[in-house]
Amino acid sequence: MTLSEIHKELFDDLRTLESKIDFCHKDFKRKVLKASRYPFAHSYDCRTRLKKNLFVVNLYASKRSDREKPLIGICGIYNRPEGNYLAALALEKNMTTIYPPHFFKRYRERIVKDMKPSNEDIIKHYLNRNSWGIVAAPSDAKYQGVYNIFEAELKDNISFVCVNSEGFCFGEKQGNINVIKTIISEDMLFENQKEVFSKVKEDFELSNKNMFGTKYSG
Repeated sequence: MTLSEIHKELFDDLRTLESKIDFCHKDFKRKVLKASRYPFAHSYDCRTRLKKNLFVVNLYASKRSDREKPLIGICGIYNRPEGNYLAALALEKNMTTIYPPHFFKRYRERIVKDMKPSNEDIIKHYLNRNSWGIVAAPSDAKYQGVYNIFEAELKDNISFVCVNSEGFCFGEKQGNINVIKTIISEDMLFENQKEVFSKVKEDFELSNKNMFGTKYSG
């Protein structure tokens, strides 16, 4: 199954969940009204009836009045013979960001450092910690050099790097599909390597501060 076929299947499958997503929104509005702290976020698991794909619907309200039009993030978790994939769908842009099994292998080894949770639990752990905050920048020779050190066996040319709450990710753009190849933590880097990521990290911290202000509830 090609990446384009996965992209199409997930977008087609998502259309069968419209009533469930409407229910999630109505339930979220009730939760926002009852919340004592803002911003407020909550996630819902929705599995499609025929394909049995699992979609995680994340909703976010920065203040009480946002309950009518919250930010909505939708991710699909699907299984292939080689392992579990995560796909984040940008509906308005018709774009998909795919995290392959190798990404979560590295995430488990380098970030979570725990072999006990299932692969699906590792993916949900990632989503819980990184649903909303991410900042990306185009790749250059310095970023590629760092990638080559940590993923020498893959021999990939990366298109971009991105920062989230747990580390630095490297990805490749293929049309309207982004593939996030791997992740490293900041403490894996030498000081001169940290300097390579200083600007994109500053942009991430500023974006995160503007979006959340304080830690959200949920």
